[in-house]
Amino acid sequence: MNIIKNSKHVYLVRHGETEWNKKGLIQGHSDIPLNEEGIEQARLLANRLKESSIHYVCSSDLQRARHTAEIIAGNKRLTVNTYTQLRERHFGQLEGKEYTLIQSKLKEGSAFGVESLQSMKSRGMSCLQSIVNEAEGEHVLIVSHGGLINSIIHEISKGTLGTGITKLGNTSLTHLEFNGEWHIHLVNDHQHLLDKENE
Repeated sequence: MNIIKNSKHVYLVRHGETEWNKKGLIQGHSDIPLNEEGIEQARLLANRLKESSIHYVCSSDLQRARHTAEIIAGNKRLTVNTYTQLRERHFGQLEGKEYTLIQSKLKEGSAFGVESLQSMKSRGMSCLQSIVNEAEGEHVLIVSHGGLINSIIHEISKGTLGTGITKLGNTSLTHLEFNGEWHIHLVNDHQHLLDKENE
């Protein structure tokens, strides 16, 4: 990989597993904590990133993302900067429901108070650009949610990846680079989990 001088490298991480993830329930803005598996996933990623050049850590303010970020940041003695704009898509009255049972209702989203995909993408991209513009140094880690990260990937890849195409695993790592325009180097990498399975 060619690293361009003065470019910014952003590592997007989906939060660790929650009980609602495990049960296939829609979380949205519901503030669900990590379960034990999610905490362990975050620890494995923290160990993987311990010697990395990351020096600035950001997160959604929802506890499943914030806790994941705190575990990673703690390993590097960094603080976590939280942003409400990095939250998952708001699913209104559908939060807490089984995703497989209400997929058809998502097409009637406005009737149930569901945030539009465009709204989520716009706030996600705006927050991402602000973080990159303001962060000192070249390497930034952002912990967010599957839907929001996928919307960012979809925008940057011009629709070839992301929303409706890419399924992101818990604590998966996506590497972006910004040097005046955005580039994608890595999507949905979870080698830290595979290494654990192979021990």
